[in-house]
Amino acid sequence: MVDVAGNVGGAVSPVLQLAEWLAAPICRQFKYLYNYTTNFKNLEMEVGKLKNTRDEVERKIIAAERNVEVIKQNVKDWQKNVEETITKAEQLIQEKENNSRCFKGLSPNFIIHYKQSRKAFKLKRDGIDPLLQQERELSPVSYQTNPPEIWLRPSENYLAFESRNSTVKNVWDALNDGNVFMIGVYGMGGLGKTTFVEELGRKAEKDKLFEDIVFVEVSESPDVKKIQTTIANKLGLKFENENEREMANKMYSRMKDKNILLILDNIWEPLEFEKTIGIPCGVDRRRNKLLFTTRNLDVLERMGSTNNFQMGILNEEEAWTLFTKMIGNIIQTRELHSLPNDICKECKGLPIVICTIAKALKNKSRPYDWNYALQELRAPSPTKFTRFLEEDYTKIALSYKYLRDDELKKTFLISSLMENNTSISNLFRHVVCLDVFDGVNLTMEEARDRLDKLVCDLKDACLLLDGFKSGQFAMHDVVRVVAMTIAYVDHHVFTTRNDVERDWKNKDKLKKCTKISLPGNSTIISQLWPNDFDCPNLEYFHMTYMWNSSFKIPEDFFTVMPKLRVLNFVGLQQSSLPSSIHCLTNLQTLCLDYSQLESVPIIGKLKKLKVLSLKYSNIKDFPTEMGQLTQLKLLDLSYCFYLRVIAPNVMSKLSQLEELYLKECLIWWKIEVLEELKLLFNLSSLELDIKDEKNIISRKIWDNQLPSSSFQNLKELILQRCAMIKFVFPYTITKNLQQLQYLEIKDCIDLEEIVATEEITEAAASFVFPQVTVIKLGNLPELATFCRGIHTSEWPKLKQLEVRDCDKFKLFNSELNSLCLDQKINHDLEIFEVNDGWEQISWWSQYKKLEISYYESAPIPLWLLQRFENLTCLSVYGCHELVNLTTPSTARSLVQLRELKISYCKMLMEILEIEEDATTEIIFENLNKLSFEWMENLTCFCSGNYTFNFRSLEELNIAECPNMKTFCRGILSTPKLQKISYEEMEVENEGNDLNKTIQELYKKEKQVSSFGK
Repeated sequence: MVDVAGNVGGAVSPVLQLAEWLAAPICRQFKYLYNYTTNFKNLEMEVGKLKNTRDEVERKIIAAERNVEVIKQNVKDWQKNVEETITKAEQLIQEKENNSRCFKGLSPNFIIHYKQSRKAFKLKRDGIDPLLQQERELSPVSYQTNPPEIWLRPSENYLAFESRNSTVKNVWDALNDGNVFMIGVYGMGGLGKTTFVEELGRKAEKDKLFEDIVFVEVSESPDVKKIQTTIANKLGLKFENENEREMANKMYSRMKDKNILLILDNIWEPLEFEKTIGIPCGVDRRRNKLLFTTRNLDVLERMGSTNNFQMGILNEEEAWTLFTKMIGNIIQTRELHSLPNDICKECKGLPIVICTIAKALKNKSRPYDWNYALQELRAPSPTKFTRFLEEDYTKIALSYKYLRDDELKKTFLISSLMENNTSISNLFRHVVCLDVFDGVNLTMEEARDRLDKLVCDLKDACLLLDGFKSGQFAMHDVVRVVAMTIAYVDHHVFTTRNDVERDWKNKDKLKKCTKISLPGNSTIISQLWPNDFDCPNLEYFHMTYMWNSSFKIPEDFFTVMPKLRVLNFVGLQQSSLPSSIHCLTNLQTLCLDYSQLESVPIIGKLKKLKVLSLKYSNIKDFPTEMGQLTQLKLLDLSYCFYLRVIAPNVMSKLSQLEELYLKECLIWWKIEVLEELKLLFNLSSLELDIKDEKNIISRKIWDNQLPSSSFQNLKELILQRCAMIKFVFPYTITKNLQQLQYLEIKDCIDLEEIVATEEITEAAASFVFPQVTVIKLGNLPELATFCRGIHTSEWPKLKQLEVRDCDKFKLFNSELNSLCLDQKINHDLEIFEVNDGWEQISWWSQYKKLEISYYESAPIPLWLLQRFENLTCLSVYGCHELVNLTTPSTARSLVQLRELKISYCKMLMEILEIEEDATTEIIFENLNKLSFEWMENLTCFCSGNYTFNFRSLEELNIAECPNMKTFCRGILSTPKLQKISYEEMEVENEGNDLNKTIQELYKKEKQVSSFGK
């Protein structure tokens, strides 16, 4: 039995096992049916939990987003999964509800219940439970980041102005140049420098030029910790309790070897970047860049920034564009007439003033509001800043406040009393005796050098501007308003801006007055004299253009100003001075230029006088009494056309004299008077005009009795109409002309050389003129050389070179006996002019313009164009010997050229000649305008097989060039040239194929000509 049972058991066991396998799923399926209600209750309960959890996470997300934090990606993914799971669960629950209604009162469908119960169970287990578990691991849901700064967002208010395109390009090129680290943008306050660099920052952000871009306003009172914190926040760098040094170390490590643009706005003083702030400046900087804005070029240079670009004011058209954009449609109000234009012009192109005035008048349609604003601009009060512009003027006044010392401040305020394009030399006579300069016992030369430096510093600070000519200065009208307000409020300087009743007739105010500056047509002094004019503290009195003035100086006039130190009356219409002038015992400067003055003995009583200028006056003699002026350092009698006699033993007594000017004075010179000049051992500048009938100059002034050291302080030499001299300098003297700055020689018809040859003993003479800045040679028909024989010369500071009508002298001569100045002819020259009859070559660095006309040699020396590599405008006219202008390699070097105009060159066949071994592609990056006129032999721009790319060309003018059949033989690209002017007709450049356009125009012109015949 046992065996049988066992056998039976052995046989049955697999069946039982199979039954167990089948029973398990059947049991689970039964459970799904059995737990149908429970599974759905659990599902609904868990869905509720999941919704609550979802809502809690959403609240965290909202809070994080409000705090400008970034939501983690896994949180976003979790949210997405939650929404999908909740949707599935709700759909399943809804299906369950629908089925319950369908089978109400009937037997349920067990298969459907089974499936739904299983889905509910699995959705809870595999979907909801994991999501609830994951939520515990999500925290925090976000992380902090630096949001995009407002200034980096596109700005609709930014206007691109053509006058600033070159600055935009220069700065952008520097930002893209891996070798450039520091870039500076400078200009006077209110030009829009901040707006300018912000726009460049936006462009750099858009083009992904840098990993990070940080903008920091430094301001006039820099806070190093604040600067560090601002940079750190943008770069995601956290500081806790570190000191400045530790913060700098941490900052350095963060920025090392990165590609970050740091815009440091409104810098007033140099910053120590590496040690103090922590900005890498050496090899660790990699591609990091610093972009600065400042009002002072000196600040940039002291920080080592060499890529610096100046911003200027807007031109009239640009100013009007900005004004109309800011003010809106209100300017179309008829009743305003020309007021909008008038007001815009009075803003003088300064954006900050334009914007402020426009905002103030934006909704004002009544003319009296506009008239009031115009009056405020035209005649601002000196006692306070105008209501409209108080805040803006205060900002500009900061530039004055932060000038480094009183020398600069005093010079600036005196400069504001001068008209635009005043020479620095003229300013010198106003300031030299006003205790402007620090230090004692300065020579005139040292004081001039100091003033030159101060004016240069004020220009660098953008408080002064360049004048029309070299050696001049100007001041923006808005800056002048600010300066004159400061001058009155802080220093009691009275001008026509002061109200007569409120200021001038206020005796207490007038007694504090230190300086007066008035135009000659002013009647203020006449209104005050004699009862209301008392100025016990007056030190400076300046009146200009008195030619039409009815004012006559009363006899006792000068008794009310005992402290007067500088008296400058231009154009005084009196033949003699009042007797009270001897009361001016403190007077040190007396300038009576352009006066009707004839009698001057009384001036001899002014024994403290140091500066005396009587230019263009009517004096007839320089009397004995003038010998009492023993402290006189500067005497200017230039252009005194009636002056004939200088009394003997007068000049020799002026032992302190350093500068003597007698230009264009037809004096009857006596040898003994001339020889008195030898006793003026302090003389450093001398101008003489001598009618040299007896060859006095060569026999006496340069005679061998004078030690060569006598001329070691000579700074200016002008020789004019010295008919009999053969040379200018004896060789022995040239080595002592180390201070010579200005050399002008003209109308010396017998002059053959500059340095006397017979005195040279060396085999090869060498001349060095280290300080010469100006050379002018004119009407010297016999001048052929600087010096005969082999020689070299050096002129390291030469800025102005003019040669006119020197028939035998060839500046571009390659012979050894030429002037040896050709190496100095380059873009460093401010002015360069060669004029020989019709032939003329001129260069003006201010305009970067080179003009060549009627040049008879062919070809034009290639080096001449190459030396002026930064020229923007080249004009060639009437050069009839030219067959071509230049070579492709030379043309390629003219990278800044914007305009090329060639006309009336009869033999010219092409602009560029064919050059062997030249690069096949020639790119004109900036050339914008081309003009060819009246050239009958011109066939094309170039006949060589080159590729020409004129990337910026927008204007092309061709007129009276009947043989110009095509533009060039090679491949040509002119992407911006839409139209051309051909024979004064505007023609479409169809298909942007210039060669085809010109070829078709040529054919039509030939057909018309043939038909006419």
